[in-house]
Amino acid sequence: MDIKTQFGKRLREIRISKNLTQEKIAENIGIQPENYSRIENGLSFPKPENIVKLSEVLGVEIAELFQFTHINDYDKILDAIITKLKNDKETTVITYKFLKSLGKL
Repeated sequence: MDIKTQFGKRLREIRISKNLTQEKIAENIGIQPENYSRIENGLSFPKPENIVKLSEVLGVEIAELFQFTHINDYDKILDAIITKLKNDKETTVITYKFLKSLGKL
């Protein structure tokens, strides 16, 4: 996975954890929503000045935007999924239906 893709995934992860929309982030850093979407989808990379703005809008250090290792940590991912499924009935039902529709259950 290249850095643009990893950066976009990390950005999406942080944005969602802060309950912000792509449109709100784009507005706050002064770019078009379509351009922000391209960043999250790993199709483009933000200018250095926009990386600074992103960290400010998201309330994180710049370095946190580049912390990708947890994305590939299988054990942490598995623990997070199990915890979510155990504690959220709606997510469990949706996950079951999704996996069933894929023929994985």
